[in-house]
Amino acid sequence: MSHFKIRWNHFALKLKHTFTISRSSRTEVPVMFIELEKDGIIGFGEASPNARYDETPEKVEAVFAGLNPEIFDSVNTPEEVEQALDALNIDVHCARFAIEMAWLDWWAKSQGQPLWKLWGAETPVGPVTSFTIGIDTVENMVLKIKEADQYPVYKVKLGTDHDHEIIKAIRSVTDKPIRVDANEGWKTVEQAVEEIDFLNGMDIELIEQPMPSSQFNDMVVLKSKATVPLAADESFIGDEDLEELSEGFHVINIKLMKIASLVKAKRVLDNAHALGLKVMIGCMIESSLANAAGALLGLWADYVDLDGHVLISNDPFTGLTINGKGQIELSHEPGFGISKR
Repeated sequence: MSHFKIRWNHFALKLKHTFTISRSSRTEVPVMFIELEKDGIIGFGEASPNARYDETPEKVEAVFAGLNPEIFDSVNTPEEVEQALDALNIDVHCARFAIEMAWLDWWAKSQGQPLWKLWGAETPVGPVTSFTIGIDTVENMVLKIKEADQYPVYKVKLGTDHDHEIIKAIRSVTDKPIRVDANEGWKTVEQAVEEIDFLNGMDIELIEQPMPSSQFNDMVVLKSKATVPLAADESFIGDEDLEELSEGFHVINIKLMKIASLVKAKRVLDNAHALGLKVMIGCMIESSLANAAGALLGLWADYVDLDGHVLISNDPFTGLTINGKGQIELSHEPGFGISKR
């Protein structure tokens, strides 16, 4: 019996613009790519470690280096690969996701089918994706809006002391829908209510993570006062009680690097919908490889925010498309439909 061969490499994704949110700025993002090869077929996966969750490229590499490829010998279905990886208790979530992604890519390629077809999706075309405008000077944020004129929805990072000025300036140059992400930037219910009341008059579609994840009780109060839908990002990693979470939010943002499993993420998405929660599929700064996995999940979601690959200047993969309507669109090629440039 042949076994899988494992390879991995470090890569630095270079951002087109300095990317700033309420708590940090970056010009490049280190990621790790993994390849699983068997019978001449290669499956690709990507890990984008996040310092907020105490993840580093070194920790990802340690997981990859310690992976015994023989665990895949008796794995034949997505559910079985999820169980096999669960048994390893991998605590670096993005690394676990990358491994599962690589196997899923290999599995679909071995059957000569795109993964979206094997998962029963009727179309490879998902919802409209937002395009993210990071925190900058007001003038530069307006310029970024103009540069991104082809995108039908913007996501604007807030959490500054001049949020109103930013939104007013952006609204002076576009009437397109805006999603706001405060990245936990508003610290009290009173401040958050004031900001939301202002935004309610600015045609804002939703607000991500207005307050720190540690202040869930405040989020419950805020939801009762909010006039704009609230989405959980930092408040949702993957194992939280969805019914409880619905007391503070209208939407959950599933990010595969956090939830650690595409198979699990689809199950969580279905459970969230059953409880009346809407679902957004988001991303870290990632290449089109990882964003293709998000796009697959996004076929069943209400919103997607999968622009990580268009925020970078050196995407090493190709195959994921944002069509003329701004919708994220997967390839008809086998697996995730992604290939190296």
